[in-house]
Amino acid sequence: MTTTDRRVLVLIGAGSAVFTRGLLADLISAEDLGAWEIRLVDVDSTALDVAADLAEAMVAARGVGDSIRVVRSTDRRAVLPGADFIVTCVGVGGRPAWQLDHEIVQKHGVYQPVGDSIMPGGISRLLRTTPVLVEIAHDIADLAPDAFFFNYSNPMTANVQAIHQQTGLDVVGLCHGMHHIQRELAQLIDAPFDETSTLYAGINHLTFIYDFRWKGQDAWPLIRERVHRELAEAPDPADIGNIFYEKPTAWHNPFAWELFDRYGAFAAAGDRHVVEFFPERFQSGDYYGKKLGIDAFSLPEILEWGENRYQGMKRQALGEEPLDQSIFERSGGEQEQLIAIIRSITFDSREMFSCNVVNNGAVPGLPDWSAVEIPGVATARGIRPIAVPDLGKPLTAILARRLTSVDLAVEAALTGNRDLVVEAMIADGAIFDADRAAALTDDLIAAQAQHLPRFA
Repeated sequence: MTTTDRRVLVLIGAGSAVFTRGLLADLISAEDLGAWEIRLVDVDSTALDVAADLAEAMVAARGVGDSIRVVRSTDRRAVLPGADFIVTCVGVGGRPAWQLDHEIVQKHGVYQPVGDSIMPGGISRLLRTTPVLVEIAHDIADLAPDAFFFNYSNPMTANVQAIHQQTGLDVVGLCHGMHHIQRELAQLIDAPFDETSTLYAGINHLTFIYDFRWKGQDAWPLIRERVHRELAEAPDPADIGNIFYEKPTAWHNPFAWELFDRYGAFAAAGDRHVVEFFPERFQSGDYYGKKLGIDAFSLPEILEWGENRYQGMKRQALGEEPLDQSIFERSGGEQEQLIAIIRSITFDSREMFSCNVVNNGAVPGLPDWSAVEIPGVATARGIRPIAVPDLGKPLTAILARRLTSVDLAVEAALTGNRDLVVEAMIADGAIFDADRAAALTDDLIAAQAQHLPRFA
């Protein structure tokens, strides 16, 4: 079988082995999609080899070497030509840089449970990640402009906006947060997920589900009954700020349910992310008796979990442990929508997915150039966003306010302008004092200097 008989998927940032493993597992099971050449790219050759060795072991274990070929490269320009699909999941600095952001912002009295999208930690990630993604996008525009381009890298809103502004490419941002919350809402009313539907609009990690139905009927009354009943009872402390749970309860997202009572919409992707968009409410980090990022949605806990998963995959890639056969079951990870989207594009089945795309009027009241998270239909000609004209002014105003710092931070990242970073920090709302914002900015830039060549 020649390469021309295969479709080509280029995965940039393949050293993120968890994503690579999930993608390969899903592709191996997607026999209807035919033969593939998967080109794995990472600037870290060691991490690349772990991911590629694991991928090859998976292909061998399932005996699908005739239909799936794995290629590895540290040079993306060498493997971009001929790509049908391109996926970016780049995390500049990886877990160590993420941990460093977390420690520095906490020293400055800022508590955040994630730090990948907004607030000072999210801005720091933006400074080191967005310029790299723009450089990658320029290469895609040069070498594979007709490929379908999907991005998983955070901060999603800034990255999609910047890529489109700088290259004109119709990049689509994908995140499993919305999908996860849609399933949780169905679980809360004991409804089969496939019988429920939602309408929503927002920005990544702050997307408002304002319509929720079961078999076509308004399901919010059922949600309200359960949520109000559960919140009227004292919580199990283990439910507060818990990242890992099997069955949802109202106390897993008390702040999002508070917003629901006020605005009639549930904020995805739940409290762990949503609290960061309302820093004025949690300035001391206090969250229902716990501290954000410490014992409520502990960031060190999620980093340790990720590292343990990676080390386990590394041992399997090196042959030190047998391959975990459970990985071939539906993984439900970050990549879970991707295969379904590729299938919908391939067969033009026009299924709907949550997508991060440039607004262009889809959500009235938000800037045309900003990236919004809205429904999109996957067609043979790519993702077609669905306009959401009825979100309403209060929720639109919340989103518009959160987007102001994104514009400043993107400009700062691409120009290396330290003063604009300070302004972005202030506009973000976690810090109001200019001197505090400047001190935090300087500490973050100094600590992450190796990833910030524009600020040298």
